[in-house]
Amino acid sequence: MAIATMARSDSRMDPTPPIDLVALATSTLGNRDLELEVLRMFKAQSQSMMSRIGGEMPPKMRKDLVHTLKGSARAVGALQVALVCEGLEAELAENREPPLISLEKAVGDANAYIDDILEE
Repeated sequence: MAIATMARSDSRMDPTPPIDLVALATSTLGNRDLELEVLRMFKAQSQSMMSRIGGEMPPKMRKDLVHTLKGSARAVGALQVALVCEGLEAELAENREPPLISLEKAVGDANAYIDDILEE
């Protein structure tokens, strides 16, 4: 059974969950084991990327990392993470150093949602 049919709701979350489970199920052809593995990989990668993005580096390198995270987020249906990444990419392209608070929140929300799914 696909995760999309098993996601539990949580009153602390927005009405729109941080991961589009229907999109994830579509991209994994409904393979539950693959869905779980993809979610685990995204969580690990996003945590690693956030520590790297927050470090000292040239804006071009940070922009490349944000771009990579955006692609990974889209692949798992973490659409809010992808949207925030788009905005950060635009600012970084203009050599501005935007605050990362919105990205930290979006990634945190997505990873908390993933944790809830993995606990089921």
